[in-house]
Amino acid sequence: MTGRISVLVWWVMSSSGKKRIIKCPYCGYEAPISEFIFMYESVLYVADHEVLHENRERPPLVICPRCKRGFFLESPYKKVLEKMEK
Repeated sequence: MTGRISVLVWWVMSSSGKKRIIKCPYCGYEAPISEFIFMYESVLYVADHEVLHENRERPPLVICPRCKRGFFLESPYKKVLEKMEK
């Protein structure tokens, strides 16, 4: 699949305050943010028995509890594209 996926996140007012709602771009499932699974990717670079810092930032991958597909809330290339535009 190619193309751009837009993810809808909005605030819903309730008697207890604000709840953040996420809508899955694949199956359309809508639920509070607490029902979704968040996966963070990290990479360790090792040189001469020393762990080096990775300069790349990665957004968390959000996994839908219904269809089990992952999506980003923002583009993983957002910061790179911003640097290229400068």
